[in-house]
Amino acid sequence: HKSWGNAIDFDDAAETMGADVMRWMYCTRRPETNLPFGYTRANEIKRRFLIPLWNIYSFFVTYANLDKWTPRNRVDYDSLSLLDRWILSKLNVLIKYVTERLDDFDPYNAAIAIERFVEELSTWFVRRSRRRFWKSEKDEDKNAAYTTLYACLTTLAKLLAPFIPFTSEEIYQNLVRSVDPKAPESVHHNAWPKPDESVIDEGLMKDMELAIKVCSLGRSARSKSGIKLRQPLSNVIVIADDQSLERIKKLRDLIIDELNVKNLHLSTRKEEILEYVVKIRPQILGKKYGRLLPKIQKTIEEMDSRSLAESFNKGKSVTLEVEGEQVELLPEEVDVQTHPKEGYAISEEEGILVAVDTRITEELRKEGLARDIVRRIQNQRKEAGFKIADWIETYYDAGPELSAVFEEFEEYIANETLSRIIQKSKPPRDAHVATYKIGGETLKIGLIRATK
Repeated sequence: HKSWGNAIDFDDAAETMGADVMRWMYCTRRPETNLPFGYTRANEIKRRFLIPLWNIYSFFVTYANLDKWTPRNRVDYDSLSLLDRWILSKLNVLIKYVTERLDDFDPYNAAIAIERFVEELSTWFVRRSRRRFWKSEKDEDKNAAYTTLYACLTTLAKLLAPFIPFTSEEIYQNLVRSVDPKAPESVHHNAWPKPDESVIDEGLMKDMELAIKVCSLGRSARSKSGIKLRQPLSNVIVIADDQSLERIKKLRDLIIDELNVKNLHLSTRKEEILEYVVKIRPQILGKKYGRLLPKIQKTIEEMDSRSLAESFNKGKSVTLEVEGEQVELLPEEVDVQTHPKEGYAISEEEGILVAVDTRITEELRKEGLARDIVRRIQNQRKEAGFKIADWIETYYDAGPELSAVFEEFEEYIANETLSRIIQKSKPPRDAHVATYKIGGETLKIGLIRATK
């Protein structure tokens, strides 16, 4: 209400939050419901969708410029990885769905579907492909990653043109017009995208969906044990039915890499990882058996807890002999509890159980320290204002354990941080210096930009 002083003038809103933000706000709200309009809501829209979209675009542009990649360097579909084929399959399913929804005058469900795709593109494809863009060699796999992400971004620009015309135009001009002057002058002059049915792979999409769920459960299990993802672990066990395990097996390497483990073990038997405990319910059995109660519990503890638990879980009763008496226990008269075996943390959902081995060997611990050192140097590079492609010289001063880690993992640390030199010595005067506490030792690191 203008008279109440709580109205937002259109020009002020467009200037402050942006016309595309407002458009996306309207499109992602069902027209039959109230729309809470305001700057707080606009910021939520930016964080949820527009900033992740722009971050993907910026990521692509940054690395494509560094590698001087252009669409002319594309690779054939046969050269694409499973991850590439999965996201292209999802992209073409998206084209079909958005077209159907807009033909039916339903921008809401179309916009929500685009949001979900951008989230998967960001949190799964780009994150799982980062190392492919980072590596220095320009091989077929790197070209495949560029080809796939370019296809996703240019198609998204066309799908988003009716929704957020200014953002999509900016992306289109830089990604398409800058490398192909013969392309249509504007994203709005392009034909509407058509789905390529030949790249839609329903089986692969189901496989990847299952792999994503396994990884989510694995990260949850790690979180429960308080072990960070950058600490390598020896083993992860996935318990599921045979059909699910066959799907998971196809993406074994991806799951191992995502969960930062050395080995993936697949099984259908929960008893490999779970211990069963059966306890009587005294409030029910007390009146029934009185003085025999402690002896009944002792008898149960001496039996095979797994077979007992299986019987009770199937709704079967169990007959025991206690001091010469026949005692029949009904499923509702006991509590069947499960606990992970010692050294494991578990997470379970919808028939899939994932267990991570939380026992950290000395070698794994050292590797974890090396990864922690890399993370600190990467952050220090940013603080020092170095560019992504800048090579550096790394100087350090550390205690005996961290010094040993630097020596053992020197090649890994150098490759990950673009360090031409890693040297245990006092850094030059113009170095960017920072001090950390890692693994109970003090680490001092100095960085300078390497001379060409």
